[in-house]
Amino acid sequence: MSYCNKFNLRHVKAEAILPIRNGAFFLFFGIISLLFSANVLASNFQKEIKRYINSEITHYLGSINKQGQQKKIALYIPAAAKELSCDQLSINRVKPNSIPAGRIRLTVSCADPIWQFRATAKVDLWLNLVVAKRDLQRGEVLSNELLNYDSINIAKHVYGMETSTNELIGMTVKRNIKQGDLVTRRQLENNYLVNKEQHIKLLISTSSFTASVKAIALEEGIRGQMIKVKNLSSGKIVEGQVIDKGVVKATLL
Repeated sequence: MSYCNKFNLRHVKAEAILPIRNGAFFLFFGIISLLFSANVLASNFQKEIKRYINSEITHYLGSINKQGQQKKIALYIPAAAKELSCDQLSINRVKPNSIPAGRIRLTVSCADPIWQFRATAKVDLWLNLVVAKRDLQRGEVLSNELLNYDSINIAKHVYGMETSTNELIGMTVKRNIKQGDLVTRRQLENNYLVNKEQHIKLLISTSSFTASVKAIALEEGIRGQMIKVKNLSSGKIVEGQVIDKGVVKATLL
């Protein structure tokens, strides 16, 4: 997402007119005015960059349907930027598709006058992430009773975090996880009860009868997952729920 805003960042001019009685005093006043002008420009840059980052965070949280607990933004702007002015400022992230947390590099540019510089931001953002409710042992199959949420700063976990337990239920723990530690995909593996192209038992249930037939799985699946299977007797493809190893149940209307 790019950001563009029209505002005046021209140098601030002192409006007071002083009698020239003391050259040293006048020089001192001029230096103070220039420093004040530079501080105003730097402050405006920081304000606009923070506004851009906040909009990126809002967009990200909306995309994952989550709310942030708290956030902190620290900016690092080149000293030379204090000498710049702009009528139309543009701000973009160097990696616009990445999560707006941790160390962020930005490009700040101006169309009139033409200039560009790089800035860096350190963004701390706290979200509810999936953690282990108790110590998890290798080989355990995850269920809701084994998982919990905790508010954690995602700045150091943008490449390894889970914001929902839904996708983890039914997966198997590959290595031990301590109570309160983050639960990530790298620590887990899919516990498929049915593999693709495997011959399985298909339980067919209707309002008037129940039957068991041979079928072949067209997809792999974990417990509770809906997959497509082919009835070898009729040749029909139906969708059923994986209920056990090599067993799928389909309810037909």
